[in-house]
Amino acid sequence: MGIEKLIPVALALAVTAAASGRLPQVIRQVQIAQYKLLKESQSSKWGQAMLLRYK
Repeated sequence: MGIEKLIPVALALAVTAAASGRLPQVIRQVQIAQYKLLKESQSSKWGQAMLLRYK
C-alpha cells in the first residue's frame, strides 16, 4: 500500500472519529500502537538508554 492510498484512509478515519466525538480515543489507540511498535523494534542486546537529568 503506497502513501498515496494511505493518506485518504487516514483522513477519512480522522474525519469520522471527529464527527462521532471519539477522536481522543482514536488518538490514544494510535499512541499505544506506536509504543508497541517501538518496543518490538528494540534490540534485546542494546540495554536501557541513559537519560540525562536536568534541573
